[in-house]
Amino acid sequence: GDTGYISLCKSIVYQQLAGKAAAAILLKFLRRFGTLKALTKEDSELTPDDFEFPRPSVVASLDVDEMRECGLGQRKSEYMKAVAEKFRDGELSDAKLAALSDDEVTKALVAIRGIGPWTADMFLMFHLKRANVLPTLDLAIRKSMCKHFGVPFTKTTPTHDELVALGRIWEPYRSVATWYMWRMSD
Repeated sequence: GDTGYISLCKSIVYQQLAGKAAAAILLKFLRRFGTLKALTKEDSELTPDDFEFPRPSVVASLDVDEMRECGLGQRKSEYMKAVAEKFRDGELSDAKLAALSDDEVTKALVAIRGIGPWTADMFLMFHLKRANVLPTLDLAIRKSMCKHFGVPFTKTTPTHDELVALGRIWEPYRSVATWYMWRMSD
């Protein structure tokens, strides 16, 4: 699987984009800065999985303008560089992140520009495989929880605290309940 560094960089690429568009940008980025693992396919059939992601030292040293030529925006380029710097400098590592509590991981990640609570929640669930994550900022989760618990959904309700209170019944497996809430929204 991917390292924490790669997971976070990919999540930045995918923020607020349709999957296909983000995958196309990621492929352009990897074609330019990554390393092809093995030439077993036609060039037109290559996907992001066919490339090694560039090391943190490489991404940290890239020029933002070079990154933008791959379709990344100014901000996303800066955010990826910030993540790369944290891993390059040893402030973050897979071992350090794995040793932290969920709250400590969230605190460490949201301190990086471009990483918010939603991205931290997704990292906890999908990268660190943590079992007790409830992403209360996820719109589908909010709507499904309202439907499930018979609570009205508006722009301002339910609040984060109200969702956490409703989700207590699922502890310590809120990540599993999250999957069910996503399926409910499909």
